[in-house]
Amino acid sequence: MKLLLVLLSAFFTDAIVMDGKVKEGFVQDKTSVTCSYDPYYKDYPKYWCKGYYRNHCSVIASTPNSTNRVSLNDTGMQLIITLTCLTKEDTGWYWCGIQRDYASDFMDYTELIVFNSEKEAADLQRRQNRTCKNSGVAHGENHSRCVKS
Repeated sequence: MKLLLVLLSAFFTDAIVMDGKVKEGFVQDKTSVTCSYDPYYKDYPKYWCKGYYRNHCSVIASTPNSTNRVSLNDTGMQLIITLTCLTKEDTGWYWCGIQRDYASDFMDYTELIVFNSEKEAADLQRRQNRTCKNSGVAHGENHSRCVKS
């Protein structure tokens, strides 16, 4: 019975959880992401991959190895990923995963947005806070600016 409960909890709980769905950083800076996971999986291989779809992401690094710009630190309860020397090309969707041989991998995602400068980040924040509905403004076709309706 105890084994059944352990197995059921593995299927109905989040085995791995990213610390945020959106991460932001600046060019030439660094950022970190933490993926917390059930300690049951401490000895399973973990990985970090890039791509919008979980089944088609490209693995960048996996435990116990790191690359020159991606560092993986597996504590036994968390996978801490540190990306250094950020570039605009690093912007995109990323997944942390627990590799399982006979079942689908456990995965969670985040979106990384890399800005050129603090001014670019502040401009984006202002655009996101703008309420076009109340100001009589509608989004144009290119969605990058608002135009009068």
